[in-house]
Amino acid sequence: MKSRLILNLVLLLALVALGLYAYLRPGEQQEPGIAVSQLERGDVVRVTIKRGTTMDVEMAQRDGRWLMLRPYQTRVEPLQLARVLDLAEATASDVLPADNLPRYGLDPPAARVTLNDQAFAFGAINEITNEQYLASGDHIYLVRTFLGYNIPLDVTKLLSHKLLGESEKPVEFNFGDWQAVKNDKGAWLLRGNSPTADDDAPTPDELNVWAAEWNLASALSVEPYQGTPRGERITIQLGNGTSATFRVMSRQPEVKLLRVEENMLYRLGADAGGRLLDPYRVAAS
Repeated sequence: MKSRLILNLVLLLALVALGLYAYLRPGEQQEPGIAVSQLERGDVVRVTIKRGTTMDVEMAQRDGRWLMLRPYQTRVEPLQLARVLDLAEATASDVLPADNLPRYGLDPPAARVTLNDQAFAFGAINEITNEQYLASGDHIYLVRTFLGYNIPLDVTKLLSHKLLGESEKPVEFNFGDWQAVKNDKGAWLLRGNSPTADDDAPTPDELNVWAAEWNLASALSVEPYQGTPRGERITIQLGNGTSATFRVMSRQPEVKLLRVEENMLYRLGADAGGRLLDPYRVAAS
């Protein structure tokens, strides 16, 4: 019995030692992937996306921010754009000569993306390796499928849901009968007629919260608007010397705000949208 116990202890120690070795030993170095581009992600300043005749988008970086140039002239959703830019850092597991394109689902491709001047065409998925064929230049690469899934199917996925851009900082709100103005000390003050019948005016701190909500406001959905602008007018003077104009298209059952210069209609919940239209609601909350 004693010898068996000693044997079991020896085996247990051996297993522990083997486990520690497996845990602590240097990991096997993986083969580096094959780069599909010499582009640096931060150097990309122009992107186009085409899907047959259904989608043709051009985006460009201007003054540090990304704008859509066609089919609409508006701001771009940063997260969606970042997924597209993953293509600049893509690596492949294998590379083939760019011939017999139909065999790889590349004639025509499912989608074509151009970063600066380098074009990438997305083809079929290899059912054995679960990788996607990607053509660029004189080669066809086998890349991970998430790169193709990152390319949106609908242009509306690329539209920014933010009412104001990151660099658009309000210094004055003009609602017609009343205004909110930021003074030289950075404090917000109300002028004109009260937006509601409530006699308790918001404090400067509460107005600061209200103005910040405009900076952070993100719509539930956004879509191009084709009709004639109507409704109450809101003009927002921005710190960069420009302005943004909105029309209140609806207050109930949801708030719809049209950004006039971009022709984009933003849909917000009645509560979140109502707070933007009335700083007294922020003070009462």
